Formats: sequence, structure tokens, C-alpha cells
Amino acid sequence: MHAYPTQLADFLLDHWPETPPLGLERRPLAELLSTCFQASLTREEGRTVRFRLAAAAPERVIAALGREDFLPLTFSEALPLTLDNLRHLSPAAPFHSSIVCASASANAWSIWGVLHTGADWLAPTWGGRDHHHPLELPQVHVVGPGRLSVYAGEALVGSLVRGMIEATTSDVFNSEWLRDLFRANRRRFANAEDELGLADDALMRVIAQHMMRRALFLIRQAGNGGLILFADPDLFERAGAGRLLKLKYEFVSGEARERYRRLMRRLVRTLGDGSGRGHVNLERFLKVETPEVLGVEKSIFEVSSLIAALADVDGAVVIDKRLELVGFGAEVSGELSYPDTVWQALDMEAERRAPEAANAVGTRHRAAYRFVTAHPQGLAIVISHDGIVRFVANIGGDVVYFDQFLNW
Repeated sequence: MHAYPTQLADFLLDHWPETPPLGLERRPLAELLSTCFQASLTREEGRTVRFRLAAAAPERVIAALGREDFLPLTFSEALPLTLDNLRHLSPAAPFHSSIVCASASANAWSIWGVLHTGADWLAPTWGGRDHHHPLELPQVHVVGPGRLSVYAGEALVGSLVRGMIEATTSDVFNSEWLRDLFRANRRRFANAEDELGLADDALMRVIAQHMMRRALFLIRQAGNGGLILFADPDLFERAGAGRLLKLKYEFVSGEARERYRRLMRRLVRTLGDGSGRGHVNLERFLKVETPEVLGVEKSIFEVSSLIAALADVDGAVVIDKRLELVGFGAEVSGELSYPDTVWQALDMEAERRAPEAANAVGTRHRAAYRFVTAHPQGLAIVISHDGIVRFVANIGGDVVYFDQFLNW
């Protein structure tokens, strides 16, 4: 049995937090969700319809804004909240930077304006410092066909995804298995470099995650999909590596290929006390905003742009687990086998799993399955054309995939 907007409305009414207040009865809430759901199934000039909607009257929206925020642009005549009006408005209210404003009267819903929010609200999920001012209002995010997420401010209350109601976020970056996969390499190259040895694991992990979040964000924005493969550095020193991966464009070892690691060394030096002995932790990084630190951070995020650009070419971007760029346009050998059945992780640590036929997906996903089957220490990230991000790993001999929750 599949769930639909009316069931989502019931779920939201049962689970809505005290603040911000929802202020809606079941019928208008269900009408709002149903209209947004139907709009999500349409296209506007060939583009998928995606938008955010704040369900609040003008005075409530204004009260929720900060001093430096834009004021909402109010229409001289309100528009009926219909799937066609939402579809036509969606290009003028880009998902990442604007939000459609609607409110319910005694008779019906109407769209009364558009609010430019900027993209800072994405900071917690796309990487970078979190300086955003949350918009404490009920919000509906239409993130793809048939995919709705409903928020109380910045807190997810419930989502309708693939006909199922979900109430949790699945941020794979916070999983223990992913930390374990990279931990040995992080320690190895930190010990090899005196400056990186001064940084704690949390700082190294968070900076790397933010860089990759930004890369995934940019790949999704481009709309072409992509495949990123992470491999043990030792893989490329083995004679049989060519049987696993064929790199169309391979980079020469050296300073350019090691840019991320060199930037991290500069960051640690900049954050340190100048003695070469002071320990550098995540708390210090988040507090220090000198031009030197912000400059290095900006350069690190430019690595994200580079990865996203390389992913736009057919084939996979290959990165070793020291985050060294190995090459792109890579092809995983079609002669490698993969299991008939793969497993969908139903929780962040894959303690609960559901079987799925491996051949039920496209070539990118099957390449990812081949890669982690042949290289169990590896990781594949598949970004589909429709924006779904999937992590694929070999866990205990099983090929397991995790759908990464994204609110963008």
C-alpha cells in the first residue's frame, strides 16, 4: 500500500512540534499537500518542477525574518493555489534561493507573494559555516516528482518519498561505517605529515565532508548526474589495478593532484599557535574567521567545483581515500562480476536491509556494484539525473546502498 498526501497530513498533525505552530486543520493541510504533490508530477518547459512553499500569512512571514533579510514581494492580486500556478511560478522562485508564500482563507488557499531567502539555509547540508537565519515557518519542499518534505522551520517533520512516509533524515556522512572506511587512511597521511598530525579527527572529517557535500550539490545542480569512486591509495600501486579501472584521463602524481591535502596543511598551520606544537580542533576552526582561514577554506571548496566539473564527463571521477585526485572519465571493467542481489539500507548503519535485484538499475549503479565487489575497501557515490544521491559500499561481503537524504 502506498501513502498519499492525505496520509501525510494525518502524520503531520500527529507529530507536529510546539513551535513554530502549524495553525492548520486537516482539510486545508491535505488540500495544500495534494496540490503540491500534483504540481511535483508536472514539468515546466522541460524542467522538473521543484519549489519551497511557506504556509503562512504575510504578517507572520515578516515577523519570522531577520533584520538583514529581504522582505517578501507581495502580488497586487493573490493567485489561486493551483498546480498550474505553482508550475508556472517555480522558475521565478528557484528552490535554492526563493520561497513561494501562500496562506489559507476561509474559502481556499492563495499564493500571495515570493520571498528571496538566498542559499545560506543550505549551509548545514552543502558544506560550510552555518551562519544562516532559519525561517521559523511551516514549509513544504517539493524536491522531485512525488517527493514532498514538510518542515517546522528547519526541522523535518515528515516526508512522502516513493509512496512511503518517512520522519527521519538519512545523512550518510554521519554514519559510523563511513568513518571507519576512511579512518585508517586519515590517520596514515596525518602521521606522515607533521602539520596534519596536529589536527584532530573531527576537524579532518568535517572539512572533508563539507568539501564533498559541496561537490555533490554542484553535480546535482548541473543535472547530468555523475559517479565518484573512492579507492585505497594502495590500489594504484598494484599490478592488477588496470583490470578494475580504465582511466581515460589520469593525472600525474604531484602537487596539483595533492591540492586538497596541501590546503589542509596550510589550514592547520594557519589555525595553529605558530609554535608547531599547538593542537588544532574543530571548535577552533569554527571560531576563527581571519582572512587567512577564510581564504584557505574558500580554496578547499574550489576543489569541490573541480570535482563537479570532472564529473560532467562520461565515466567516473576517481579519488583516493586521502582525497587525492587520481583521474576522471574512468570505466569500471564490464568483465567484473557483481551479485544478483544488492541490499538497500533501511537505517544509517545498515542494520536493517531490504533485498533488491541488482539489474533493476542503470549502468552507473551497476558500475558502482562492480567496483565495490572487486574492491571491498572502496566507496562509490552515484548521482542520478533526477538528483538522487546513493552511496554504495561493501559491508560484510554484501553490496549495500544508502540513499542520502537531501533537502535540496
